[in-house]
Amino acid sequence: MDLSREEQGKTVINSRIIEAPIVDVFDAYANPEKIVRWWGPQGFTLINESIDLREGGHWLFVLKGSDGKEYKNHQVFARIEKPNLFVVNHVSGPNYRGTVTFDDLGNSTRVTMYWTFENAEFFAKAKEDVTKGNEGNLDRLSEVVAGRR
Repeated sequence: MDLSREEQGKTVINSRIIEAPIVDVFDAYANPEKIVRWWGPQGFTLINESIDLREGGHWLFVLKGSDGKEYKNHQVFARIEKPNLFVVNHVSGPNYRGTVTFDDLGNSTRVTMYWTFENAEFFAKAKEDVTKGNEGNLDRLSEVVAGRR
């Protein structure tokens, strides 16, 4: 994915090879029953309010921390190109565009997440936490695809 110089300065990139065919990995993203099983930072509970997983559809959910604090989230599914591309806009703040690419490697799939933040100052403060959160997402995505979650 080509990023402008400005975008590079406010984008977190995580990548992982998952031992499963591309159709299975993409399905864990594009299937509403599966995405709610793995999405969100480690230690948080996802409370799904509504999900319309199609281009232009909205996803409203709450992430509840172990301390009981709740974080409301609103995402819009911007582009879904089966089985290679999934793009969301997180519009409830902090605003970011999440682009996920899926590369077919035969019996495995390379998943690459690009989280491009609107606000460079927020990005600078949150980069480490976002990177760690995405790694946790990839861990749980791998578990869902393998049928362990």
